[in-house]
Amino acid sequence: MGQVKELFEYIFNMFKIWVIIQPWQQGIRVRFGKHKTLLNAGTHFKIPYFDSVYVQETRLRMVNLPIQTISCKDKQTVTLNGAIGYQITDVEKLYSTLYHPETTIINMVMAKVTDFVSKLNLDAISLSELEGYVVKDLKTLDYGIKFEKFEVVNFASVKTFRFIKDEAWVYEGINMEDKKK
Repeated sequence: MGQVKELFEYIFNMFKIWVIIQPWQQGIRVRFGKHKTLLNAGTHFKIPYFDSVYVQETRLRMVNLPIQTISCKDKQTVTLNGAIGYQITDVEKLYSTLYHPETTIINMVMAKVTDFVSKLNLDAISLSELEGYVVKDLKTLDYGIKFEKFEVVNFASVKTFRFIKDEAWVYEGINMEDKKK
């Protein structure tokens, strides 16, 4: 029964001649694959098959960053993750400049964090300075996005252990297989 409902919804949407943009959204209508029109809140007409409409939320978004491990200048290791908050301000510029915005933003933020942490000794790292550095640097970019805030969620100074090959493992650059002999 659900498949029949989905089929009717699909057919209805194929022939729908309007699109509704909510007050917290922006859209772009592309006609014949080349003419772009910015759509703000309201009802807009479209020609089925000839118009493509892309709608984006413009409200604040928070994206969690994956955990990353970074070596400080003094060879100490830091593990951290954070969250970046941003708003889309210009959908047309966003679609013209970035392919997958969320992935791109995550990678840019992680690169800024690495740049900041790797230049300092562990005891010189200030989380508020890190957060300010990331946001200040990202605000200079013009992708149709307004970066609101960056927050460090988890931060730890850790010793790292890594397996190398099958049996041998390394602790702070010392091969433990050599220690056993």
